[in-house]
Amino acid sequence: MDKNKPDKLTLKDEIITAFRPIEQLFQIMDSTSVELYGELTRSYSEVGITLCKNFRQRLDALLDMQSGGSSDE
Repeated sequence: MDKNKPDKLTLKDEIITAFRPIEQLFQIMDSTSVELYGELTRSYSEVGITLCKNFRQRLDALLDMQSGGSSDE
């Protein structure tokens, strides 16, 4: 492995760390009071949480394809 290139795990951690505030926003939206803020906020949070889950799955798939499915990177 090239010493100047980050390994797969480091790259994944950096991307997830940068993405985490967005994911947390949707989790906060999910915990808001329906009585105070209505159902719309909860609906947005459901969409956001689903998108975050899909993003993580796609990230895993892309990094696996990039490394050829090997675990030596």
